[in-house]
Amino acid sequence: MATDVEIWMLFAPFWLLGMFAALGALWHFGHFIKRVQVHQMTAEHRHHLGRARVALRACVGLLVLGLVVCVLWALWRG
Repeated sequence: MATDVEIWMLFAPFWLLGMFAALGALWHFGHFIKRVQVHQMTAEHRHHLGRARVALRACVGLLVLGLVVCVLWALWRG
């Protein structure tokens, strides 16, 4: 395998997980925005907003982790 393909294979799982986390975050935010105004927040709405924030953090974390793995792999391989 070429080095570029090996790096992509290492990065792809993190990228895909990040994409699914981003989609989940967008769904939660969309669900939250459609149902409630800011001044009408209930415990259920705060729960959904919290889950959306966790999903966004997971998205960013997985994408950063994937980039770090690729950089470390590229440096290790030379």
